[in-house]
Amino acid sequence: MDLIAAIKKERGHFRLTLDNGQFIVVSAELFRERPFAEGDGIDLEEYDEWLLPRQYRAALDRAVALLALRAHSRGEIEQKLLRAHFRPATVEMVLYKLERENLLDDADFARQWAAARSGRKLGSGRIAQELRHKGVSAETIEEALSELDEDDQLAAAAALAEKALRRAKIGEDPRKTAQRVTGMLARRGYSWDIARKALQQVMDELDD
Repeated sequence: MDLIAAIKKERGHFRLTLDNGQFIVVSAELFRERPFAEGDGIDLEEYDEWLLPRQYRAALDRAVALLALRAHSRGEIEQKLLRAHFRPATVEMVLYKLERENLLDDADFARQWAAARSGRKLGSGRIAQELRHKGVSAETIEEALSELDEDDQLAAAAALAEKALRRAKIGEDPRKTAQRVTGMLARRGYSWDIARKALQQVMDELDD
């Protein structure tokens, strides 16, 4: 049993700070339905069970609205719902519902994201970093990246390299130019091997 150390009324919500430093944010409507006072005890497990059916519909509606705007990973939806102050038990139930209805699929999301970002001339390293940031598992990222066409990645890197080489200053040390171009490709997530091949391909074409 935890104790409520402080209660603060916020815009449309009440923030309950517990003696262990945790806090709960509930709507004013739910607080009026089950009010607390400072110093009251609270059983978090029991309170979460009470909140779940009362929060569930609003949390599900918010998640569906987010998915209507664009595809999201499971981790993204989870974090956005938690930031909206829905309790973890409620969020978990919403995620289960979305996955069961095939509205949330990290494997499909990762494939779509990887293909789209590759088309924007980003390398697999940068794409993997973005997917990790979105909470996608390493195994799912690896599977999505394995479906990228290496020839397409090389062609995109070569296009970037050609553009960079054409902007090179007259008289610039070729080694510095090569370092600058490969550095640019690395920052966009291309592997050293892809960057090297792309640069060599473009240099050969320019020499011809």
